[in-house]
Amino acid sequence: MPLEEYRRKRDRERTPEPIPAADPAPPAGGHGELFVIQQHHARSLHWDLRLERDGVLASWAVPKGLPEDPGTIRLAVRTEDHPMEYADFSGEIPAGEYGAGRMTIWDRGRYDTVKWTESEVQVVLHGSRASGRYVLIRRGRAPKDWLLRRGDPPRNPDRRPLPRELSPMLATPGALPEPDDGWCYEVRFGGTRVLARVDGGRVELLGPDGVPLPDRHPELAGLGATLGATAVLLDGEIGGTPPGLWISDLLHVDGRDTLELPYRDRRALAESLPLTGPHWRLVPSYPGGGAAVVAAATEQGLPAVLAKRADSGYQPGQRGPDWIEISTGARPPAGDPAPAAAVVAPPSGSRSRTVSSVEVAGRRVRLANPDKVIYPLTGFRKRDVLEHYLAVAEVMLPHLAGRPTTLRRWPDGVDAPSFFEKNVSRHVPSWVRTVRLDTPGSAVGSEAIDYPLIDDPAGLAWVANLAALELHVPQWTVDSSGDRNDPNLLVFDLDPGEGTTIVECARVAERVAAVLAEDGLPAYPRTSGGKGMQLYTPVQVARPEQTGGYAKAVAERLAGEDPARVVAVMAKQRRRGRVFIDWSQNNPAKTTVASYSLRGRARPTVATPLTWDEVRACRRPEDLVFTAADLPDRLARHGDLLTPLLGDGHPLPS
Repeated sequence: MPLEEYRRKRDRERTPEPIPAADPAPPAGGHGELFVIQQHHARSLHWDLRLERDGVLASWAVPKGLPEDPGTIRLAVRTEDHPMEYADFSGEIPAGEYGAGRMTIWDRGRYDTVKWTESEVQVVLHGSRASGRYVLIRRGRAPKDWLLRRGDPPRNPDRRPLPRELSPMLATPGALPEPDDGWCYEVRFGGTRVLARVDGGRVELLGPDGVPLPDRHPELAGLGATLGATAVLLDGEIGGTPPGLWISDLLHVDGRDTLELPYRDRRALAESLPLTGPHWRLVPSYPGGGAAVVAAATEQGLPAVLAKRADSGYQPGQRGPDWIEISTGARPPAGDPAPAAAVVAPPSGSRSRTVSSVEVAGRRVRLANPDKVIYPLTGFRKRDVLEHYLAVAEVMLPHLAGRPTTLRRWPDGVDAPSFFEKNVSRHVPSWVRTVRLDTPGSAVGSEAIDYPLIDDPAGLAWVANLAALELHVPQWTVDSSGDRNDPNLLVFDLDPGEGTTIVECARVAERVAAVLAEDGLPAYPRTSGGKGMQLYTPVQVARPEQTGGYAKAVAERLAGEDPARVVAVMAKQRRRGRVFIDWSQNNPAKTTVASYSLRGRARPTVATPLTWDEVRACRRPEDLVFTAADLPDRLARHGDLLTPLLGDGHPLPS
């Protein structure tokens, strides 16, 4: 009765597992050749190896999965035979039942028998994920205790075993690199430096000396279950209350050492893995803008910022110039390194369902997850995004009026991926005005797009709920019928190349303004909220392409007069050490970030209008960095410095 034990352990009224009423008939010939491996998220994660034999599935539970390296020996527990129907089973075994948990098919295929006795089984698996010769050997006389090893070299000859003895790379104390293009910045939380070794769904934490930590941190068990059979070695630190793991680097993944890869590539690999959970996550990494990261870390009471050269490899146990630790002079609060809330924040797949609403301009606007942290470095929440947009609504809305708006959204915060959204027809409230514009050849696969027109505070509240931090608009408006008007703004986008900052942009802005003054045109400066700045002029044109032609002529003139500081072509290699005057932003198909818009940076910086005195006085990048917290005082002191853009335009010379 080969299935008697199987049936005894299961209740057909409670479990979805197949339970055939009769035992299988003896096979006509041979023993069968089907195998299946199922990943079983039961009380502890394991993999069930099942081999067809005499009409049933001979089964072993392998706690850490099939080993890839011949030198690795794994425990395997012989379990009851399963029916052949089980080879197709995946699903949830209910709580309280034998083997309760989720079962999925990890691999399946055919196998060849090399040897099969009561104490030793040798097979060659032919699957998509499991392939090669495996040997099962019974330990002593106990019928359930077996060992599993690989009997041939792995398919990939370059495969390397997961390291066990590796020292973390060290940073050199120092100051912010200048310039900081080519550097990435991470905050340090003052926790315990660890290497996290994840193998076979199990997490082992090693201290800097390579010795396992005495505290096993059971809250990280889910990290192993999430990674499953993916073996990794991670660099990070433990901090917070309750404790959590901040992951800062990836040193090995699935048989591949990544130590020699540039940091930017290691980071990209790490971001491709499921490394976000209730007690673990990737530490945010910010390319460039180190001064802003240090300022934010200081405000949060975090002890240091780590600068990593983007093209540098990982040097175990070494201290060199590629990692620089910049001290903030702050100490985290005793017993609670500041990011605890972020460490234990729900991952994107299990967000809180808290929903509130606000009344704005007589409309009730939904605000989902108002306390969700959008800017992890500063703790700036979704409700703070809403408060910013309502605080600047009076001065921002006139610059949005009549301009089709493209939204850039960060639903999981600025350290997660963002996306642009133009076509909002599927979820826009009925009271948000939209305009349908022809977009032949659009990347969204439609010949027409429904753009929102943000013309009241409730519209700004709607975009805040979407975590649409950035609002981008063209230099033209639409009329009451939805037809495009000619451009009424001329814009010069000053983009600092590698080795330059907004300080150099300020000097170039003065030169652009002088050239415009020769033609009787005023220029109004504004930060981009990022590294650069823009100059705007209200204009009247006879044809749409006139602004682009004029801007190109000005940019090329200045590039010719001062080629050491100015470039007018887009090629990045030409921009190094220079400021790129991007005249192409006047193309009717392009947009620039709207004035008073937030930016998706490390801190909630804002595209902020400037006085010319501020531009001329700029000597440090921080002089022209403004966050949402700075705007109320600036508006009280200056009002809207871009009000002239709303008046009559100046005729543009041909």
